[in-house]
Amino acid sequence: MTTTQALLRTVRKGWLPPPDLNVSTFADQELVVTTGPLAGTHWQTAFAPYQRGILDAFHKPGVEIAVVMGSSQWGKTSCAVCVVAFHVAHDPCPILIVEPTVDPMAKDFAKNRLDPVIAASPLLRETVSKRRAKDASNTTLAKTFRGGSLSIGGANSAASLAARSIRLLVLDEVDRYPPELPGEGSTLAIAFKRTAAYRRRRRILMLSSPTLKGAPIDVWFHRGDQRRYHVPCPSCGVMHPFQWKQVHWTHDDPATARLHCPACDYTIDDAERVAILAHGQWIPDCPERADKSVVSFHVWEAYSPLSSLAEIVTSFLRARVAQKAGDRSEMHTWQNTTLGEPIELDQGDGVEPHVLLMRREAYSEGVDIPDGGCVLTMGVDTQDDRLEALVIAWGPGEESWIVDRQTLPGDPEGPEPWTMLDELLVREYRHALGFRLAIRATCVDSAGHRTTFVYDYARRKAARRVFAIIGRDGQRPIVSSPSPRRWGREQREVPLYTIGTDAAKSLIVSRLSLTEKGPGFVHMPHAEWADEELAAQLTSERLVTVWSKGIPSQVWRKVRPRNEMLDAFVYAVGALRLIHPNLPVVAAQLAAMAGTATVQPLPRQAAPSPPPQSRRIARSGYLGR
Repeated sequence: MTTTQALLRTVRKGWLPPPDLNVSTFADQELVVTTGPLAGTHWQTAFAPYQRGILDAFHKPGVEIAVVMGSSQWGKTSCAVCVVAFHVAHDPCPILIVEPTVDPMAKDFAKNRLDPVIAASPLLRETVSKRRAKDASNTTLAKTFRGGSLSIGGANSAASLAARSIRLLVLDEVDRYPPELPGEGSTLAIAFKRTAAYRRRRRILMLSSPTLKGAPIDVWFHRGDQRRYHVPCPSCGVMHPFQWKQVHWTHDDPATARLHCPACDYTIDDAERVAILAHGQWIPDCPERADKSVVSFHVWEAYSPLSSLAEIVTSFLRARVAQKAGDRSEMHTWQNTTLGEPIELDQGDGVEPHVLLMRREAYSEGVDIPDGGCVLTMGVDTQDDRLEALVIAWGPGEESWIVDRQTLPGDPEGPEPWTMLDELLVREYRHALGFRLAIRATCVDSAGHRTTFVYDYARRKAARRVFAIIGRDGQRPIVSSPSPRRWGREQREVPLYTIGTDAAKSLIVSRLSLTEKGPGFVHMPHAEWADEELAAQLTSERLVTVWSKGIPSQVWRKVRPRNEMLDAFVYAVGALRLIHPNLPVVAAQLAAMAGTATVQPLPRQAAPSPPPQSRRIARSGYLGR
């Protein structure tokens, strides 16, 4: 072949129309699996047949938007990569992929999901511009290819959604997007605007695990025709979708879990469950929906060949145990990421103070900690004129007893409240078994106007497990990894822990709502200090749903001005999470020691008293540090 012939062939190839090929066939022919247990093998849509309808959705006339609301572990990211790769190779156009954040999610998608697929496919390697030094045509988040370009951005960055026309828009984990960008407006509206120039030729793929009812993926799923994957029963042949209510097991044994046919009650084990997927089909619940341009799919973990019914049931049983202990967060997560269904939280979720007062109980005379409590933690809320402290005893199942409440007066810029806190830290509380227990860990709030004094105190008392913390709302774990803070002339360092106040308050309020003693139950004593004010502060906030630009979110709102004891309880929970004791083991050790030793009853110690005015704490020098 002459050079001229080769050149002409290359030119003709560039002008050829796209082949009569759909995404699933292209993936089977060209792509290699690069992650997971099947890494290194050729892509096979037949491995998870339900993916075919999702991959080929845009080949149906009139379809512009495909919405998939699903669990984890069904192949969401792989489907997004297949759709993008098809357009790069056979239907070139401007493409934008939007992840919830630029760093790390967008970069992780580019480096660990998309780039390996391109590198493993000869066709894609030839199509996408090679990365060269000082060449912006192919970077981690931006690539060019014949007839098009590819950008990967984050929903938290306005620059990622800058005004440039896009034909293929992939929106990944949309329920994790910020509702709006400062000064820009709705995040989803901005992204959708990018496709306006292509009108009916646009392609928008929306993917996400759900969060709340009324959140974006739930809204868009119900705008579509709401397709579910129906499979035939191996016995009677009746077509039906997999549903959680069809999963049965015996004696809390996950190994006995089976799917039951809703028509004939035939039991379907894991092998048959995977085998009948090849004979399934997507059937819409609402075929007569108004907007024919939107198709929607729901898929959950029971469809995944990589999951088992035993694993699904095991995770459910674990979440149910936590729920019975008052922690509903794990069940919410299970519903979102296993069933692929949104949750609907109670409106105004909270507890009434009179309920706590009515259930107060008398601890044994001369006893601070009833039998069952084995570990003490303390939370300290910092105010401008005092410290508010709450001491909690914890037992197996995180059953808890309110043990002590102290108000330590004085400006935290001075030594008085900190000296009283010193005395409280070394105080020993009388256990029903005859022991004295000291506080194992303490969290002190550093927010407000006294931050550096909290840092200084936490550094001095680090050996007694005193932690400086700051509370933050939003979707966070109860305790996050510490970040170092430096202050003072000598740049002293102290670790600062972030407490997820929303998660902690949800846990506490749900446990205050429990009526049966046992795991998670909160005991409140008959004591002068355990009064109406304590009950009112512990129940001072309600979880309510607020809507902003059509996006729902759950926020905690005060129903009274003072809430220091609720905050202190949050910090006591954080202290427990930081030391993470094995409560059943500690309780058993105490019981064993009580059975082998005779301990004389000891009187209750008096509360710490304010120090004389002449007493001061050195703030500099060797001892101060």
